[in-house]
Amino acid sequence: MLVAGATGAAAEPVPEFDFADCPALPAGADPALWRCEVLVSTGTLTFGRFHEMPVRTMRTTFAEGTLDGRHAQVFGALRAEPTPLPGPLPVALRPRYAGHFDFHENEQRKGEIDLAFALEGPMLPRTCASTPVHSVVQEHGPAGPVPGHPGVAKFGLVDRQLTVPATTGCGPLGRLLDRYLGLPSPAVHLQTVYVKMRGY
Repeated sequence: MLVAGATGAAAEPVPEFDFADCPALPAGADPALWRCEVLVSTGTLTFGRFHEMPVRTMRTTFAEGTLDGRHAQVFGALRAEPTPLPGPLPVALRPRYAGHFDFHENEQRKGEIDLAFALEGPMLPRTCASTPVHSVVQEHGPAGPVPGHPGVAKFGLVDRQLTVPATTGCGPLGRLLDRYLGLPSPAVHLQTVYVKMRGY
C-alpha cells in the first residue's frame, strides 16, 4: 500500500492520523524492513431492516514487513466510534476486532478481518454483540494518492458477501433485538479508506 505523495493540486479534507497504536515488532525483526500503517475509514452498512446506514469512523492500525525472509504482519488496534441505529430504540452499533486479520493483498482480495458488531445501549450488557463474522474486502472504485497530502492514499472497499448473524450475550432482550434488527441477515459494507504509514 506504499504510496508517494502528490503535490500541485487542491487539498481535500483528510482525517487525522495517530500512530500511538503501532504494535511492537516481533523478536528478531529488522525495523528498517517494517512500517506501521493506519487506515481510517467511514462508509455505509446495509443489513436487516437498514439500507445504506452511515457508519462512523473506524481506525485500524497494524504493522507489516519482513521476518526471516517472509512477509509478516502484526495487529495493533481497531478503534471505532459507535453508530446510533435509526429508529426508536437507543441502540448503537460498534465494530470490534475479533482475532484475525490479513491485509497482505492479492488478486482475489484487498484484505480480510474478523469483526464482531457490538450493540450498546442503556439496557444492554457489555457482552451484547453479533457472533464474529469474517469480512473479505475487495477494492471498489478509484484509488491513489490524495492531492496536497504527501504520504496519504485513498481507496474504496466493499464486502458484498458479509453476513451479520444473530446476537449473543444480550440477555432477555436478545430475541427482541434480533427481530428489530432483522438478524441474521446478508449485509453489504462499503468503505472509503484513507491510509498513511511510517517506518519504525
